[in-house]
Amino acid sequence: DKDKNANDESCDKSNRRKRAVMCLGAFILINSTGNVLAAMEEYEAKHSSGPTAYDVSDIGVIPPSLAFACWGFADAQIQVYCYWLMGGLYSSGSDHSRAVGFYKCVQSLGTSVGYYLIPTSRLGEFTQLSVSSFVFVIGTGLSFAQLP
Repeated sequence: DKDKNANDESCDKSNRRKRAVMCLGAFILINSTGNVLAAMEEYEAKHSSGPTAYDVSDIGVIPPSLAFACWGFADAQIQVYCYWLMGGLYSSGSDHSRAVGFYKCVQSLGTSVGYYLIPTSRLGEFTQLSVSSFVFVIGTGLSFAQLP
């Protein structure tokens, strides 16, 4: 009975780790797709004579729309992943609520910094995308370093 319980715990931990890797892999693919689409749009915009005005029926709205859709999905996915991790790490309600509170505090700080850097007078378009991509790579790398 004791060996069976140890084996079940080992199997459960292996399954959690596998699900975490799959989730982070999908996150990398989806977020990277959004970044590549955005980089293509920024490159095209930089080499055009002026701002491009799109009509909703124009086929040119598809790449930027897909970039935003990828980023929105990746954001939702990583939120669920973080809450899933916190749910697995903290069993007590008070510990869990403190972890969620700290997470929301750090998330709000990141959002504030992001909104501060949004005006292109403070940070250019490609620099914004580069900083965002850098944070994405570092954050995902740290996530792989701390798999459940």
